[in-house]
Amino acid sequence: MKKLLFTLFILILAGLGGVAVYVRSELQKPYPETAAAVFIEIPHGMRARDVVGLLRDKNVMRNEYPALAYIWYSGNRHKLQAGEYLFDRPMTPVDVISRIVSGNVYLHKFTVPEGLTLAETAEKWRDQGFGTAESFQQAAGESVTLIQDLDPKAQSLEGYLFPETYYFPAHTPPRKAIEAMVGRFKSMLSRLDQEFPATQRPLGLRETIILASLVESEAVHEDERPVVASVYLNRIQKKMLLQCDPTVIYALEKEARYNGKLTRADLKFQSPYNTYVNAGLPPGPIMNPGFPSMRAAVQPASTKHLYFVRTVEGRHTFSDNLAAHNRAVAAYRAMQRGERTERKSDRAQP
Repeated sequence: MKKLLFTLFILILAGLGGVAVYVRSELQKPYPETAAAVFIEIPHGMRARDVVGLLRDKNVMRNEYPALAYIWYSGNRHKLQAGEYLFDRPMTPVDVISRIVSGNVYLHKFTVPEGLTLAETAEKWRDQGFGTAESFQQAAGESVTLIQDLDPKAQSLEGYLFPETYYFPAHTPPRKAIEAMVGRFKSMLSRLDQEFPATQRPLGLRETIILASLVESEAVHEDERPVVASVYLNRIQKKMLLQCDPTVIYALEKEARYNGKLTRADLKFQSPYNTYVNAGLPPGPIMNPGFPSMRAAVQPASTKHLYFVRTVEGRHTFSDNLAAHNRAVAAYRAMQRGERTERKSDRAQP
């Protein structure tokens, strides 16, 4: 009897040893040999067994039992994190489980160009598949306190959602994205503080961001941004109306009245943002400026320019007085007429 029991014991040990060798071997084998990109969404509260079953069904791993054994042995049964994961290469079960335990979820790109309004940023949120524009705008409206430590007068986050490329997990709440964008704005403001201390700036913080938004709306080329800033500051100093077309467009868009082209009647539109009828800067930023425009607002060029007109390739002709400005406008219009005549002539040739 003792001999039989001993023999059974040896067989059990051998069996367990064989199982251990098999499990160890399976855990060290990358799978599959070639893999197409697979996205897997693990919901909150999914059991370890179901997670492993999902991974097997999606062909991320071959055999669920070695993976389950590893999860139980390593104590990770309750540490598998929900989220969206990308598996685009062969991986061992250990590597797969480690990725899920660490919460190394796939991050989606959210790109926000310079010069977008808050409403346009919300449309980017929708267009890039993160959620509705309405939910983003609502979250932004509820998050104004994020900036009021720097700008107590802020009634909106317009101007403070820093334009950049961000990376967020799937199903990121818009509030989280907005926190990241305002946080990035604050970090860029700290960078600006290091380069240009507040005591050396022509305007306070709120007015600086408003001016930067006007510069962003007008200047395409970085080298012209400080010059555009100087024009607006010179006009403020001389108590001249800024007459910035983008402020009128912004005012009309807020009332859903802009049809893509400004008219003379539009320039008389009654709004605090219309700088054709109200002196000084508008009451708030009209879009979200990038860092070059912020820098231009705190370090404008030293000029006597009071006017500018956009010409070719987004560039401007700057003038110190109205007569010179009128000549610049006339020259540009004459050039446009010449180009139109030349194009008609080319089309008329057989």
